[in-house]
Amino acid sequence: MKETWISERRTIQLFGLTIDRHISAPNELDFPGCNYHLLCLLLSDGNQQKLTRIGKQESEKPQAKGDFWICPAEVSGVWAWESTDESLMFVIDPLFLNQMAEEIGGLDANKVELLSTVSAHDPQIEAIARLFQTEFDNGGIGGQLYVESLTQVFIIHLLRQYCAFAPKKLHDEGLPDNRLQQVLDYIHNYLDRPLHLAELAEISGISQYHFCRLFKQSMGIAPYQYVLQQRMEKAKELLQQRKYAIAEIALLVGCTDQSRFTRHFRKYVGVTPKMFLKKK
Repeated sequence: MKETWISERRTIQLFGLTIDRHISAPNELDFPGCNYHLLCLLLSDGNQQKLTRIGKQESEKPQAKGDFWICPAEVSGVWAWESTDESLMFVIDPLFLNQMAEEIGGLDANKVELLSTVSAHDPQIEAIARLFQTEFDNGGIGGQLYVESLTQVFIIHLLRQYCAFAPKKLHDEGLPDNRLQQVLDYIHNYLDRPLHLAELAEISGISQYHFCRLFKQSMGIAPYQYVLQQRMEKAKELLQQRKYAIAEIALLVGCTDQSRFTRHFRKYVGVTPKMFLKKK
């Protein structure tokens, strides 16, 4: 469906989640509800909201930058605004949310109930939204693995803070040594291509959520951070060999964009690849 009031949009499509950054012109909407959960966060200043009504929740005040609303699946809403706004819309598949709820600590899928929310502000939701916004603008060498990890953090926060029944917190001691080593070996063997949470979790024999949590407990950092770290270490080794051009090394560590590779290398090592070569 093409919304006529949206003048510009960019989209990230993930499993169970679509993220849509768009600019919307003034309009009035009477929304009958849909099959997906919606969360919309305002990215711009100067909002002139006249009415936000979601289920039984209602507000007639303008939204501030960083404010958001949640419209659960099958819930109707009414919106009226007189400003041109930039927003980030999260479209969440209820089946994906239910699956996550079951995985992270004992929530029955039938009890997963997101709460209608209007004119809310949450520093963690805003921070996650900013990180997704950066992915729209720049992308990065962390790639799909980073975005998938960010999605996990986002969904878990929603379940804990905006669900009628919050999931239980679990306590574990990390991945067993043999499974951890299998995952690390796999990462080292395939640093030159995109890595996904699903494949790493499958190697460890557990769900994606538990894999992320136990990997961090074992290694002290998230999977995408470890992959980025290992890519930069491999890049240093390849530079020291002086057999490859910098553009070739970028490809060998899974980055198709040399400028992004240079930016991440400098952030990790402290100097650009060229400066690193001169020092050596």
